[in-house]
Amino acid sequence: MIFFSHIVEIETFAPALALTRLARAGVCAYRAEKTGAGKIRFRVKSKDLRKIFAIFPRSCYTVNVIGPAGLSRAALWIGKRAALAAAAAAFVLLSFLADLFVLRVRFEGSGSYYAAQALPLLREAGVYPFRLYGRESAARAERALAALPSVSFCALQKEGPVLTVTLEVSGQAPPSVREEALVSPADGVVESLTVLRGRALVAEGEAVRAGQVLAAGEEGAAYPVVRCALLCESVAVSECAEKGEEEEARVLALALLGAEGEPVRQEVFVSGGAGKYVYRAEVTYRRLCSVGF
Repeated sequence: MIFFSHIVEIETFAPALALTRLARAGVCAYRAEKTGAGKIRFRVKSKDLRKIFAIFPRSCYTVNVIGPAGLSRAALWIGKRAALAAAAAAFVLLSFLADLFVLRVRFEGSGSYYAAQALPLLREAGVYPFRLYGRESAARAERALAALPSVSFCALQKEGPVLTVTLEVSGQAPPSVREEALVSPADGVVESLTVLRGRALVAEGEAVRAGQVLAAGEEGAAYPVVRCALLCESVAVSECAEKGEEEEARVLALALLGAEGEPVRQEVFVSGGAGKYVYRAEVTYRRLCSVGF
């Protein structure tokens, strides 16, 4: 009985002579059977598989390896599942580590217009994207945000990698803190720009940079009323020794995790070879920003 074996099929004008040739070379063939005219199929020990191609010249024989059998097949099955399990474990570990960090900050509540003033305060307190989140830093940030004019309630809540900052104000905010312009929150391309009051400083289809002024108020107007949709890009890059769908899914998940809006396009590119593959995932997402709405 052989435990690790492979099934081989040889096509030749004299199949019986092929078995004789194997025996002379010290290779045992098991369960030999004819599968057609000039074809014979048998099993050999997995360790003897390479000898088959040295024994039979290609000009007279056609050798086809059908696949593993016995424990060789089981080992191959386990090996594939092990790679999948390792990839899944790596993804779970990466997701767990990502939950320890702040990857995105969003503002809610009636005082969300304070976002531009709140971000520097959060950074000074040690709470900002790609930073390890801690309750001590969060408490410092809450005290700093609570000192903003008219803020009656402030709370920081982290769910996964997303930090939600809730700001509530009492009464109407003083005119001095109202936003006088719409500033791009990230690099991207202007998909649409709706100006109900004020003047547009960029056009649809134009590429803009983070911090660039997209629209401002007209002279004499209290403040602008503008809404903009930006097409931004999130990119993730990874290297792997093997090429497979598991790694493509993992690097795409990383790119989607970095998207701060609705994904509208996603692609994964694979380059390299010879044991070193580079995966690049590109996700285009729609990010909305507004002032005065």
